[in-house]
Amino acid sequence: MGSTLIRGGTVVNADAAVRADVLIRDGVVAALGTGTEEWAADRVVDAEGMLVMPGGIDAHTHLEYPIDGFTTRTADDFHSGTVAAAHGGTTTVLDFVKKEPDRGLRDTYRARRDTAAAKAVVDFGLHAIVPPRAQQPDVLDDLRELAGEGATSWKFFMAYPGTQMVDDGELLEGFDLARSLGVLPMVHAENGHMIDRETRRLLADGRSAEVFHATAHGHEAEAEAVHRAVVLAESVGTPLYVVHVSSAAAADEIGRARAAGARVWGETCPQYLAVAYEDYAELGEKAAAYLCSPPIRERGNQAGLWRSLVTGALSTVATDHAGFCLHQPEDLPPQKLRSPGYFPKVPNGVPGIEDRLMVLWETGVAAGRFDACRFVELVATQPAKLFGMFPHKGAVAVGADADLLVWDPAADHVITAAGSHMRTDYNLYEGMRVTGRPVRVFSRGEQLVGPDGSFEGAAGRGRFLTRGASTRTDNPY
Repeated sequence: MGSTLIRGGTVVNADAAVRADVLIRDGVVAALGTGTEEWAADRVVDAEGMLVMPGGIDAHTHLEYPIDGFTTRTADDFHSGTVAAAHGGTTTVLDFVKKEPDRGLRDTYRARRDTAAAKAVVDFGLHAIVPPRAQQPDVLDDLRELAGEGATSWKFFMAYPGTQMVDDGELLEGFDLARSLGVLPMVHAENGHMIDRETRRLLADGRSAEVFHATAHGHEAEAEAVHRAVVLAESVGTPLYVVHVSSAAAADEIGRARAAGARVWGETCPQYLAVAYEDYAELGEKAAAYLCSPPIRERGNQAGLWRSLVTGALSTVATDHAGFCLHQPEDLPPQKLRSPGYFPKVPNGVPGIEDRLMVLWETGVAAGRFDACRFVELVATQPAKLFGMFPHKGAVAVGADADLLVWDPAADHVITAAGSHMRTDYNLYEGMRVTGRPVRVFSRGEQLVGPDGSFEGAAGRGRFLTRGASTRTDNPY
């Protein structure tokens, strides 16, 4: 592998931004310099006026992901999804493994790892989803083995009774095992029984249209589940990661717990910060394009989420990318409009793997809510630390993987579905003008995306990450 010198840029890490040249050799950052060094390199990149940042880490994606009893799946596979990720400046994704009906979690995990390895163009890891014990009585045995194979984060569903939801006893047992193995437990925190009760009430009243999905998934159901998960985790002595926080009330629960010393971290997503219920309330069946769980909530909710991001109550921004199409491609199973007018059967999930960094930069940094260092912390450094990839990922530092972005903070770009590399045929941020974007994207020293948008990565070049234990087990709130 040749060497590359990125010259004249400002290196942005979570703790500081400094003018520095970056020398890449053999896929890693070999040196950082002041510009006075006489380094030789096979390739020199002029980054004058640009920022050089670590590649984004999206800790929450769902690529070719099965839902609803494996009757359908998301539109992007591990190739199209990671190509889109790279174009948006994300150089590492962490996806999920759901146990298949006819095999155990361990065997499902290994099969999905092999599928991803054949297609991914960026590095990837996998979270294991812990099924209810009724689906696999010996699942704890599988989890013990998988922890040694890089599955050092496990997801527990507190929603979807009868399919994915685990009860409090199973949460406690799983949390305890995770603690003993140095695994970080994650929760989808919504009270499944509250949602089911409200769904039945809505349907009985004839309110089955797509927009009532948000009504069924109330703020209280999310806040209650977050509070309960934190209490259970504290009782066991394990740290906890709460995925896709959408309600300001739920974020406040995390903030109060962190202020009291709890080792809990919350993730939110761009769709909750930049899109609102009011954007789809009058769209009829096409509101299906916006349906995800927890839901995209009313615009008045956003101020509380931003406050939590600024103060540190929320710690990361991922996408929960689970894109579906509004129209029906011939090569995909039923997509968003498979059951028009009936929200319980709409495939849950929205696209965003390509847009995350641009949307957060525009609405966070360009809008003056926080600086570039906090941006890097939210999208790269903190995920790397929480999920056992730091210091190899998540920082521009000597010895780290050369997953790097040359970022133009003044770039003028309009987000559109037509200009996207995701397979979905719509975009939540359609027409949004952003003033920052990656103009070069490097993965382990290889340039994947060039200034003209050209792409150079081959399917299968992405490496599976056998992740270690979390290095972020303190709470410096």
